[in-house]
Amino acid sequence: MTGWRIEPAGLNRILTEADTAVKAVNTALQGPAESVGEVQAAGGYDGIVAGAYSGFLQEIYDGAITRMFERYGAALEGTANAANTYLAGDEEIASTIATGIAASDFDAAIYSQGQSGTPGGGGGGGGM
Repeated sequence: MTGWRIEPAGLNRILTEADTAVKAVNTALQGPAESVGEVQAAGGYDGIVAGAYSGFLQEIYDGAITRMFERYGAALEGTANAANTYLAGDEEIASTIATGIAASDFDAAIYSQGQSGTPGGGGGGGGM
C-alpha cells in the first residue's frame, strides 16, 4: 500500500482553481498586444513603430505563449484523466471484491477482533 488517496471533490477544486488561474494569466498576457494604440498615443510614436511593436507582441503571444498555455491545458487534462482512471480502478476493484465475497461462503466474523485481541477471539494461550 503506497498511501495514495485521491479525494474527487478536492481534486476537482484544485483543477478548477488551476484552470481559472491559467485563463487569468492568459487574458492578462493578451492585454499588451491589444493596447498598442494607447501606448502610441501616450508616447507620440508614429504608426510604423507602433505597428512593429504590436507585431512583435502578437508574434510572441501567438508563438511561445500560446504553446505554453496549450501545455498547461494538456497538463490539467492529463491530470484529470489520470485521476479519473485511478478512481475508476478503485471502483472496479471494490466491485470485484464485493462480487467475490457475495459469491463465496466468506464469514467475516472469523476475522473480527475478539477480547484477547487475536483474530477470531480465541484465547490463543500457550506461552512459556
